Amino acid sequence: MTETLPIDSLMIDRWTSQWMKQLGFNNEQLLKRNHKVEQFSRILLERIQKKKQTDIAQREQLLIETLREYEHRLSRTGFDNDISEDFETMKLRQKELLIEKKHQELDVKEEQFIKELDQLSQIERSLCQILTATEMELVPDETLVKRIQRLQDYLTTLENLKNDRMITLKSYRTRLNDLCTQLDYKLDDQSVVTQLVDEKYESCLATDSLRQIECLLNELDVKYEEQGKHVHRLIETLEKLYSKLTKDDASPPKRSAAYILRHNTAETVTQLEQEIADLQAKRMATSKVYCENLRKKIEDLYDRCQLGASERHTIDYENLTPDTLDECDREYDRLDDLYRIRQPIIDAYEQWRLLVQQHAEFLKKSTSAARFHERGYSAVKEQAERKRFAIALPKAERNCLNTLEQWEKDHLDEQFLINDVPLRQILDQQHNGTSNTTTTATTALAPSKITKTVSTSSISSMAVPQRTVSKANARKKSLRNLVKQTVESHMTQSHHEEADEDTLEFTQLENIKHINGLPRIVTSTPKTGKNNLHQTEHTVVDMGRIKTNDPIQKHRPSKRVVSVTSSAKCPN
Repeated sequence: MTETLPIDSLMIDRWTSQWMKQLGFNNEQLLKRNHKVEQFSRILLERIQKKKQTDIAQREQLLIETLREYEHRLSRTGFDNDISEDFETMKLRQKELLIEKKHQELDVKEEQFIKELDQLSQIERSLCQILTATEMELVPDETLVKRIQRLQDYLTTLENLKNDRMITLKSYRTRLNDLCTQLDYKLDDQSVVTQLVDEKYESCLATDSLRQIECLLNELDVKYEEQGKHVHRLIETLEKLYSKLTKDDASPPKRSAAYILRHNTAETVTQLEQEIADLQAKRMATSKVYCENLRKKIEDLYDRCQLGASERHTIDYENLTPDTLDECDREYDRLDDLYRIRQPIIDAYEQWRLLVQQHAEFLKKSTSAARFHERGYSAVKEQAERKRFAIALPKAERNCLNTLEQWEKDHLDEQFLINDVPLRQILDQQHNGTSNTTTTATTALAPSKITKTVSTSSISSMAVPQRTVSKANARKKSLRNLVKQTVESHMTQSHHEEADEDTLEFTQLENIKHINGLPRIVTSTPKTGKNNLHQTEHTVVDMGRIKTNDPIQKHRPSKRVVSVTSSAKCPN
């Protein structure tokens, strides 16, 4: 059933009258016409409604696509979605208008952020170019907001780096000005350092520029340290000149302001060098006398240090120049320091050498038979002296070696020379020579000991009976026993106490009775020579009464010599 078209009566009447008047339709024709008009109107209405529905569907689809595009743009840019919750309840046209408005706002906002990003990128490139830093890396699928935020943080880092470098450059400029002033250093006009001095910091912020400035500052620091050492050396030279001129001259020179202040500047160096030149010229006026005195002191130190030709420095005393004077001073100072180091070893060596010389003289004297005829000779004293040498010589040698070893620890790969001869070699040669001599003397003197014992026993068996011993004779007997004990203890000593084969060895002291009962002492002295090793000569010494109290002593000899050969036998 078809619906009635919403056509009012007025329109129908107008149409009817118009068709009837203009077209000349009758009533039937009019009804047919009306029916056709109604059908056509219905068809037209359906078309209009269908088109309207199609348009609405297309608009809704377009709205959905527009909304999706808006959301995509928000996700791409990183902006917040500000569409309210009432959007779903709005009419289609209101939605379309709202979405269109949001797109327009988003366009404006995105354009602003893009401009900001471009500005930040330009700043970044400028800072990276100034600071020679790398640009920020791009991250795929990064939103515009996050990229701008990350770029801002990176620019903040670059700005901090720039500020730090600016502070560093200002400190470098101050330090550079001080060093250039103190060293009197001239800068290159076209260098980066000149721009720094001119406070053009923007052109010095690059890494290469900073490296050049730092390299120059390091070089200037090294030069400053070297200049400081040079100033110190000049001051030491001046102090030596002052002290020497004070000793040589009655009116000592006055200290200059540069010497007193001692600033580490090029001007101070120039003043000190000029003052040294003036003082050296003043020294040259008395250089001949000064050099002669110093030469004597150097020669004396050479002798006291016992230095050979290899350790002495040759100085040309004929051509006197400031360098010659300085060389003399250096050599004197060197020898003075060297003497302090060598003095303990030299003292120990001199003590040992003195004992060696005394021991050699003692050995020579102890092998001479003439010592028995000397006034005041004592076998006890001779034995005590022999013991003293046996103890003192090894002790002095050990002390010298200990001092030498301590010196060798402090001076590795060096030899302590005494007149170009190593001290250890001297000690080893003396030690080895003494050992060989002692061994030979012990072997050669062994048969003579037996001979002396036999000879003394033969003489002892020939003694006559002894009469009653007085108090004086008792004292003589005590002395005799003392001498006998000393000789027996000497016989038990080690072979190293016998220095050579000619050393006197007491093997036996026996009491030989005089015909009157007076005690006598016989001593044996081996004769030197290869063919007389087994022969013994005995000397009898009278130890009788005191001559002043013995009237019989006037009628008999005070001494009697009894000679017995090694082949003598005891009488029955």
